Amino acid sequence: MNRDQLLAVLYDLSLTIGREVTVDSLLTKVLQRLLFHTGCPVGLVISHADGPDASSGQLLKVIGDHHLQQQAGQDIALPPGLLGRNIHAACDPALLAILTGQSRYQYGLRLPLEQHYTILLLAPEAMLQHLPLEHVFPPILSNLARAIKLCQDSEQLAEALQRERNQAKAELDRAQRFSTALLNAMPIAVFYKDATGRYLGCNPAFTRTVGMQAEEIIGKTPAEVWPAELASMFTQNDGELISSRQPLLFEYVIRSKQGQLMDVVYAKDLFYNEDNSIGGIIGAFIDISARKSAEESLRQSLIQAISALSAAMVHRDLSTAGHEVRVSDLAVAIGRKLQLDEHQLEGLGLAAMVHDIGQIQIPSEILTRPRRLNHEEFELVKMHAEASHEILKDIHFPWPIADIAWQHHENMDGSGYPRGLSGNDILLEARIIHVADSMEAMLSHRPFRRQLGLEQALTQLKQYRGSVYDSQVVDACLALFTEHGYELPDSKRKN
Repeated sequence: MNRDQLLAVLYDLSLTIGREVTVDSLLTKVLQRLLFHTGCPVGLVISHADGPDASSGQLLKVIGDHHLQQQAGQDIALPPGLLGRNIHAACDPALLAILTGQSRYQYGLRLPLEQHYTILLLAPEAMLQHLPLEHVFPPILSNLARAIKLCQDSEQLAEALQRERNQAKAELDRAQRFSTALLNAMPIAVFYKDATGRYLGCNPAFTRTVGMQAEEIIGKTPAEVWPAELASMFTQNDGELISSRQPLLFEYVIRSKQGQLMDVVYAKDLFYNEDNSIGGIIGAFIDISARKSAEESLRQSLIQAISALSAAMVHRDLSTAGHEVRVSDLAVAIGRKLQLDEHQLEGLGLAAMVHDIGQIQIPSEILTRPRRLNHEEFELVKMHAEASHEILKDIHFPWPIADIAWQHHENMDGSGYPRGLSGNDILLEARIIHVADSMEAMLSHRPFRRQLGLEQALTQLKQYRGSVYDSQVVDACLALFTEHGYELPDSKRKN
């Protein structure tokens, strides 16, 4: 082998070593190139953790011998004297026979790789007699040893990264399974969408609400899932949510594509990516139809109970029949003028229906006496406000009806009864009923006097505006009669 051939061998082996990144592929390619350049038919790579004096090792790689290839990856016995620290081109055939279990290999080239690997090239006859082994292989073997170490480090790093990826994937899978199970277990309808509004997922309760299967919903926009009016509202809500980044919560009546109406509490919020950009929208529908139905049933029961209490008063004092109804109508009209919400108006109307229920404890002959009451009789009548509170306080209402009835004779300047409350210590509903009660009384006949005219009644309100009656309530009442032509409910029948 001349100098040019030697350089070609070194160059080829160097390129081979530099291209591989795993120990297995590196040893395979290097062994193939060594067999090619040396002409040997068989090559082995042996790993021996205990160094060149080891008595056993592992057969890592075999090329060219089918019998030995069956033992690749297994532990094998190493005869003493086979391994060594130096390149050796004349391994003892007897030792080769012990190693391979065959007597046909008469030639063996030993190429040690530092302390823990040895390459053996085998042939049936002597070879490489004139090859300058001490010049060809030492730099190659040194580079190969370093390459093996680099490949091992790379593989360990890759294995560590793979373990981390596997662990992260397992944790993600567990989290996804948990999230899916949690969503599926929720009795409320839950969905999530991307930032453009397309559905990414939902739970079974949502599919039942919509009346569509999950695969029919995912990837669709609200316009493809909901009726047009609802879809438009949901899209508008999504825009407001993204713009404000504040959660939304409100009640609404929704109609599915199958026409089913439901009262729902509708909630939405955003979820975010790692860079704090908006990842999408998550939301839920809580069906409160049963609760609404129960509330309406309770409301009707309360109205019936209040109507029964009011009717009881009519039987006690026929001279004031319809008083509660007229006071309630006027009070609600005043409350609407003051822009109270519907819930307050409903409570105001019901409170007005029973504001005098405490009079049921007062002897009827006092209530119907055709003359003005003396001091003792009037003091007895004044007890009806507190009696009303005692009757109503143990009934659960969504409004403070017992307190309203208790306070409806309190005056703004503290001169009223039964507790002498003043100003804002008196509930607004009680201040409204005070005006409505006085106005109805002045416009109605009583056993001890005839009704007053409208002008005289309005004059009385103006006179006591701010002292007895709340100024804003008086102004609203005056506007009803003078600007809007309000009349008490039975005035038309009287006319």
